[in-house]
Amino acid sequence: MRIRRTVAVAAAAAGFMTVTAGCGLTGDDDAAAPASASPEPTPPFTTQVVAAEIAGLARAGGLPAGDTSAAGLPDGSWRTCVAPWKSDAPDSAGAFDATVMRLRQHDWEIISSHAEQDTTYRTLAKRGWKLYARYEAVEDSGAGRPVSLTAVEDGCHLPEKAKDAYEDPA
Repeated sequence: MRIRRTVAVAAAAAGFMTVTAGCGLTGDDDAAAPASASPEPTPPFTTQVVAAEIAGLARAGGLPAGDTSAAGLPDGSWRTCVAPWKSDAPDSAGAFDATVMRLRQHDWEIISSHAEQDTTYRTLAKRGWKLYARYEAVEDSGAGRPVSLTAVEDGCHLPEKAKDAYEDPA
């Protein structure tokens, strides 16, 4: 009787193992592990997203609220692929550097950096955009020192007047 019970238990266990192995409940842990979930898709890096990021990082860097218009520049479809930001700030060299540091912390990569006379230029890139950062050490009519942070989407065709106002001349 004892041998029959042992044989019956062994047969039941073997049957259970066969069923559970076929369902993936036992066996090799690597084979049974579910595939890892794919990361969430990266949201589009639109003009509005870029403009909000620049404005937020400029404020976090210590710069005052900026003007995001393209006032004084020609109309055209080019405006849809540009995110301008500019402000005058008293003694803003430290805030300019802090803003560039924050941009770098948010995956903007410096691709060019130089100075000409009293103007410091930094060109950064991220996800199909170039950001032209400019700090002028000379006060602008007593209002402060001009700072501009203008992002231009790759492939955007700027009119000459906008290129002069936005892009790094080097």
